Formats: sequence, C-alpha cells, structure tokens
Amino acid sequence: MKIKRKYMLMLLALASSIWIYFGIVIQNKTKYQDFINFEWMSGDWYMREEGYTIFEHWDSKSEHVMEGFSVTTNDNGDTLGREELRIIKIDNDYFYIAKPSKKKNPTTFKMIVDSIRKVSFYNESNEFPKLIEYKRTGDSLVANISNSKRSMIFRYKLED
Repeated sequence: MKIKRKYMLMLLALASSIWIYFGIVIQNKTKYQDFINFEWMSGDWYMREEGYTIFEHWDSKSEHVMEGFSVTTNDNGDTLGREELRIIKIDNDYFYIAKPSKKKNPTTFKMIVDSIRKVSFYNESNEFPKLIEYKRTGDSLVANISNSKRSMIFRYKLED
C-alpha cells in the first residue's frame, strides 16, 4: 500500500512538473508583441467643429501595419490640411509615422504604451508634439497631442 501511494505521489509530482514546464515554454514563445492589435482604431472618424471638420481614416493593412490619413476642411469644403499616417512594426517595436502635406519628411514616434483600446507614441526630439495618444471608448476616439507646454485634444466620432 505504501509503495502504491509513493508511486501515485511521484506521478502527480511528475505531471505537475510537466504542466509547469509547458506553461513556461508556451509563455516564452508568446511574446507581449504578439498581442498588440490596432484594429480598434479602424474606421472613419469625424470631428465637426464650428468652421471646420477633421476627418481621420484608419485601416488595417496587415497584422503589423495600420494606414491612415487625416484631412481638415472648412465649411466650404476647402482642404486646409492633410496628413498621411501609419503605424508599423519594425523589429520588435511599433512606430507611428506622420507626414503632413506641408512637410518634406515624416516624423516618427515610438510606441511607449499599449493597452486595451489605448496607445501612446513618443518622440523626445520633436518640438510639438512629443506625445501622441489615442483612446477609444464606444464610438468615440480621442486623440491627444502634447508636449510639456501645451496639449491639443481631438474628439472624434465613428461614422459609417
């Protein structure tokens, strides 16, 4: 009886060890980066204010690429500004790349925070903005661009 009990305890210990080992192996193979998903940003987003409208569109192009653009128009429909936007994975990091139509070169921001329906990108060397944040709640997308001296908030609504 003692031998049977001893073997049962040894089998239980072995099974537990195998379970823990495979848990560690699976955890190490599944990196944090594998769970990053910007699909929640997809869609046509509008911010309508007196005198102007900002339209921002985001579309998932692949597992690691989001493409978008932003267009600001006045009430007459004249384009006041346009910006090409992109979120892309390079090596193990994600970057937000913005290219306003009036600038020759794009500006790149590195992702510093990613959580459920919220993401932040940072570029210390850019005068304004240094920080770009997006947060989605329901059919609202809030973008905040800032540096240590000022902040601009854009409150978009999803439209079909």
